[in-house]
Amino acid sequence: MFKAPVFPNVPVLLVDDSAFARRILRGMLETVGMRHVIEAVDGGDALDRMSKFKPSLIILDWTLPVLGAKDVLDVLRDPRASTETHVPVIIMTGHPTRRMVNEAAKRNVKHVLKKPFGPKVLWQRIATFFDPEAGDLEDIGPEALLSGGSSDPAADGNRTARHRVARWRAAERTTPPGQ
Repeated sequence: MFKAPVFPNVPVLLVDDSAFARRILRGMLETVGMRHVIEAVDGGDALDRMSKFKPSLIILDWTLPVLGAKDVLDVLRDPRASTETHVPVIIMTGHPTRRMVNEAAKRNVKHVLKKPFGPKVLWQRIATFFDPEAGDLEDIGPEALLSGGSSDPAADGNRTARHRVARWRAAERTTPPGQ
C-alpha cells in the first residue's frame, strides 16, 4: 500500500476557476500536511491574494478568466512588481500544447501537469521543491505521471518544460507511425 508523504505546512496559493477542482486539489494537499491553502478563482484574484500573503508554492491553472496564467506569471517573475520572483509554480491544464509548455518554461515553471492527474503525481512534483531526497523524476514514464497516460509534452514532466519538449520531439521521430 502506498503511504502518502508528509510535506511542511507551507502557504500554498491554489488558483483554478473550478470550485470542484479546487476542492479536490485542497484534499490532495491536506492529505500530505499542507493545510495552509489559500484559494483564488482567477488571475486577478490570485494577484490580490499574493499582495496579502507570501505563498511558498503556487498551483495555477493555465486557462483562467480575467487574467490568465501567463499574465500572473509575468507579474510574479518581474522583480519590479513582485518580491517573490522565485516561488515554485506548478501549472495545470486540460489541453497542454508545445507552445503552452514553452510559454510556461520561459516563465521559470518547472512542472506542467495534464488534467486529470492523481494525488501521487502532484505529490511527486511537490517533492522536487520541498524534499531534498526526492531526486530527479527521470525514472518515471508518462503512464505513471498522468491518468490514462499521454504522449504530449506536458506528460513527461522532468526537469524543465523545455527539456520535456525536446524529449517529446525526439520520441516523435523514433516512434513508428500508428503507435
